[in-house]
Amino acid sequence: MDGLRRPVGDEEPRVYWVRRAVVLVAIAVLAVVIWLVIRGLTSSGDEGTDSPAPDTTTSPTVTQSAGAQAVDNDPSRPCTAEDVQVTSVASPTQVNVGSMPAFEVSVEHVGSAACKLSTTSDGTAMVIRSGEDKYYDSTWCPDTPLFADAEWILQPGDREAVQATWTGQRYSESCEPQGEAAAGYYLSAISIGGIAAAEAQFQMVS
Repeated sequence: MDGLRRPVGDEEPRVYWVRRAVVLVAIAVLAVVIWLVIRGLTSSGDEGTDSPAPDTTTSPTVTQSAGAQAVDNDPSRPCTAEDVQVTSVASPTQVNVGSMPAFEVSVEHVGSAACKLSTTSDGTAMVIRSGEDKYYDSTWCPDTPLFADAEWILQPGDREAVQATWTGQRYSESCEPQGEAAAGYYLSAISIGGIAAAEAQFQMVS
């Protein structure tokens, strides 16, 4: 112990104390370096085992714009073939030559939103033909209404009915009568507001 407190040698004691201090500092620095290396290795290992952060991305929500909803809910919009179904039947299906065949036309709202339909709107017409021979087209006679005037605001499930008639005569494109239609089978094609019904067959008999 005396050797540690009182250095023995040829040099002055102060020199030995300085050397010891240098050795102690070097040991301390080495210890810090070793500690930092060990800590770095440990941190790297921990980072490798971390689980990935959960994906917080959510799927986009599809919503109908306010403008589209407003259009769908506007009862003044014109009905289309997606909204309304038009059907037509001859009543009766057999009539005498010289009489006026009649057609019962029904309108049913089969869509999901209200709409407006008028019997006087563009696309309302009736055509009578036999084979390829056209006997009558209501557009040839714009001054003769096809239906009684009617305008409906149709809600889903609503039904309306109207009637159309034909004079039983052949017409020219200038709406001039050309004489009575002969006995035979005929087809009527009726549409309201551009929405067409399937052709209805009927017979003229003498």
